[in-house]
Amino acid sequence: MAAKNCFVWGTTMNRRDMLKTLPLLGAGMAAVSPQAATKPQIARPLCLDYVNGIRQGIKKIRDTQMDRLHEASAAIARTKKAGGTCFYQWETDHTIEGDMFPGRHGDTDLFVMGYTMGNPTVQPKAGDLLLVNVIRSPLEDPRAKGIFVIGGPNPWCADTGQYDQLTEANRKLKIREYSDIWIELHYTPYGALIPLPGEMVPLGPTPGAYGMVTCWAMVADAVRLLARDGIPVAVKGDEPSLGKNEEYVRLDRPLAERYFAASLRRIGRIGDELDTITCIAAEATDRILAGGKLYVYSRNREALSAEANQRRGGLALINATWAEDTKFEGTNRDFMIMGITQPEDPVDLAMLDRFRGAGMKIAAIGPATRDGRKPSVRTVPGEADHQLGRMCDTYGLFAVPGLERKISPVSGLLVNVMFWTVAVRIAEEILARTGNAPGVLSTGAVVGGAEQRARKLELVKTRGY
Repeated sequence: MAAKNCFVWGTTMNRRDMLKTLPLLGAGMAAVSPQAATKPQIARPLCLDYVNGIRQGIKKIRDTQMDRLHEASAAIARTKKAGGTCFYQWETDHTIEGDMFPGRHGDTDLFVMGYTMGNPTVQPKAGDLLLVNVIRSPLEDPRAKGIFVIGGPNPWCADTGQYDQLTEANRKLKIREYSDIWIELHYTPYGALIPLPGEMVPLGPTPGAYGMVTCWAMVADAVRLLARDGIPVAVKGDEPSLGKNEEYVRLDRPLAERYFAASLRRIGRIGDELDTITCIAAEATDRILAGGKLYVYSRNREALSAEANQRRGGLALINATWAEDTKFEGTNRDFMIMGITQPEDPVDLAMLDRFRGAGMKIAAIGPATRDGRKPSVRTVPGEADHQLGRMCDTYGLFAVPGLERKISPVSGLLVNVMFWTVAVRIAEEILARTGNAPGVLSTGAVVGGAEQRARKLELVKTRGY
């Protein structure tokens, strides 16, 4: 859907003029011609700095942790081959289930969700494996029980940089000392990227994106290794069975690097949709400043809904809802962002009708296609006021010999990064129009963080942002 003319960086710019600026904005370090240097230059929007920051963070993980990711995949495959259970407590979005929910396209049966969190369907035993970077209380050494541990940091745990800023309780949360393999994600306690004038903590979370790219890269290679040894896994979703003409991966070549490359390539294309990002942010800001609310929806509560809701490094003004939220009451003053993982989900369409019936403006973030083709039926992207995510697709990336569906989707990662890109752009809009930065939430894990969060949330009640 074509974006409308809209407010851009404090002025009005039409689509054609904006598109002329995109090569400059996307180039970053590209040289400027002598002719261009004589003309006024438009400042690079902070939302593109967020995109670039995420890409640089993913590249750093790729360049420093790839051997460990390969070791982790081999350990997962070895455990499954021996009949053990692989337990999962790795962050994707704001929870461990953010991109691994029932029916998720391209997900597999490699993992049992939860270990210390939730109620795992099986009890841990010697010979099992735990993939973990999320804990809520001090971890009893799993290795004492004969469990192999693949660990990573989390901003609220003591294994991060600047851990001395954490509360006493959070300094007791440790994973690294119990880990057989450690995957470093280079977090600070705030886990966000973009400073705003007048705000003490940065905007633009990173843990969801870094968690997803590492998770799905490990899954891809673990599945490849199992397939190489003649052990297929079940793949979730409703993708039609793959045919003989599918482009299958080679089982003797690692897939983790390919997953990182595909993710970086697609994240790099977010800037191509800057006009849509800006229009979404402008219309959302119109409604916020007129007394309306910004809502974020996902069918599954633990997906984008949870990611957006009171996230460290997120905007205090965001409200979350999901398909089974019985308390939601939107109005014609509000703006809705729908995070989707397939275009024509009947539950998402029913919710779109509900939002439209309330008079809300709607932006869809996520795939408009299945296997590169738009469905011929009603879709959320087709009926929303704006659709963001031309580089997305519903299904996984890799066709593995012996499996009936492709594995390791990238849409969840892209939805996450695109959403926070929009959020940063909304913050820019509010700052440009009012002179005030919208409230950015700290984390309760740092000293004074809980008090800061309470102040910012209270400010939203009186100021709206």
